[in-house]
Amino acid sequence: MKKILLMFLIGTMTMFSQTTKVRGVTLTYDKVKKNMTLSIPEKTMVVEDRDTEVRITIDKEFSLKMMINGLPVSVSNEYFLHEGRVIDGLWTFFTIKTTECKEIKMNYIYQFPNVKPGEYILTVSDVCDGKWETNEKNMSIIVN
Repeated sequence: MKKILLMFLIGTMTMFSQTTKVRGVTLTYDKVKKNMTLSIPEKTMVVEDRDTEVRITIDKEFSLKMMINGLPVSVSNEYFLHEGRVIDGLWTFFTIKTTECKEIKMNYIYQFPNVKPGEYILTVSDVCDGKWETNEKNMSIIVN
């Protein structure tokens, strides 16, 4: 009986929300409120090298990068971009977001109300000298 109850609770939770996690960064969609929330832990933004930054993007529907003159160029329609670093207690951040996006905690928690249906791809990568991306990881959620 306990197993049946546990399976019911897990099934019910997935009907109302989705969550994906990439390198500690969490993207959650609440189906009831139609809100998507991005949570970035401070430790994800900490880097050792002054030439390195962490780039967090949310792309809608597809994520495509091309090499032009030996440099990677994104040709995706970025829904959200957050890039920066914390090094020796000092921080720098650059954020591009939709007008509806609410910054809940400066540089770390963002909420997107009234999310339109589609696939949202969360990508976290390290960027060296503003050009070269390494340690790139991504996952997606599908909003119906």
